[in-house]
Amino acid sequence: MSPASSAPRRSPRQERSQFTVDAIFEAVARIVATQGEDALTTNRIAEVAGVSVGSLYQYFPSKEAILLAMLDQHCDRVMLELDALLAQARTEGWTPEQQVRGYVRHYLQAFGGGPQEGRALARLSWKLDYRASVLISVRGASERLALHLQRVAQEQQMPAPSATQLFVLTRAFMGAVRAASLEQSPLLDSPEFEQALVELCIATLAPGAGLGGGATMAP
Repeated sequence: MSPASSAPRRSPRQERSQFTVDAIFEAVARIVATQGEDALTTNRIAEVAGVSVGSLYQYFPSKEAILLAMLDQHCDRVMLELDALLAQARTEGWTPEQQVRGYVRHYLQAFGGGPQEGRALARLSWKLDYRASVLISVRGASERLALHLQRVAQEQQMPAPSATQLFVLTRAFMGAVRAASLEQSPLLDSPEFEQALVELCIATLAPGAGLGGGATMAP
């Protein structure tokens, strides 16, 4: 039996379920983008998604549950993209600053900047970030960032930052993005904000060097 013929197939029921969930997620994004956060109710989500309220509740008990599921999916996708970015950086021999800048820029676009509808969803997600289930995602993103920074330090033969330094750095990094998103700050689009986050990371990786200092950094 060939691998293709022996591979399990998704049942029609599973396909319909995934289609419904995707429609619900798309409806949330559309409502937030066109009508704002206040218009986001389960009745409105079901209407825009083209499903009954009863069907929606079969998948999610509340609009908060929908947002949490969307956040989990988004975090998983962004973490994979950041893994790929850092793999590319290692393959192409990016400098430490180039690696950190690429990471910072991608993170900002994913969790704060980017198109207006994405920003609105990011604000909703950050508002939920102190619930227990969201803290798991936040902690996971922090640990992934810390792992990447440790790899950069190791590959560049820099002193490895301590666990305490990485904890403070990752929470400061994410806290700054969270605050800028919730406050709808114009800083999210500014090169100065990106630069400040890059310098924050570099200061932990190469303390005392600074950009353009003793470490070998790209301009």
